[in-house]
Amino acid sequence: MASILKVDKLDPQSGTDLEIGTSGDTITIPSGATIVNSGTATGFGGGKVLQVQSTAGTHITTTTSTSYADNITVSITPSATSSKILIIHAPPSNVHLDNTTNMFHASLFRDSTNLTTSGHNSSWGVYRIRSGEEMSGVAIHHLDSPSSTSSITYKIRVKVDNASLEGVYGHHTTQPCQSSLTAMEIGA
Repeated sequence: MASILKVDKLDPQSGTDLEIGTSGDTITIPSGATIVNSGTATGFGGGKVLQVQSTAGTHITTTTSTSYADNITVSITPSATSSKILIIHAPPSNVHLDNTTNMFHASLFRDSTNLTTSGHNSSWGVYRIRSGEEMSGVAIHHLDSPSSTSSITYKIRVKVDNASLEGVYGHHTTQPCQSSLTAMEIGA
């Protein structure tokens, strides 16, 4: 039969750490019990979602510019320089282009840095197929390592290849389309 020790508080001796169990032991927390952490928990391994910031709504960018224009943004302040930031962009359901020869670009930026590493002209691109066509938006997922504890703004920025032709990101023939941009801090 196991021994039961009932106390209200365990304190280590001055200048030492409190250790529970020995290497190889299993410490069991029974069903219904709750562990409350009011301090700092370490040594539990990485991969924890530390915080989530998200922006959602109708974000329409109409442009005839070959330079990037902001579309949707989200800001996050990492709690540690070792954290990674997972960015998920759920795009609007439609992108409209005025001509079959034009191309629409959507890129992910961290502040002023273009994080796009693939596609035409360092962007994810959407081509026009035929006259009057509206194309699906560009879904973007990216795992970033900013190495910072300062506030960071992630943004989707858009542009077109042909400055004489209009492109609309977040457009529908009858109503605007919803989109979202989510930043998740993943602990190391």
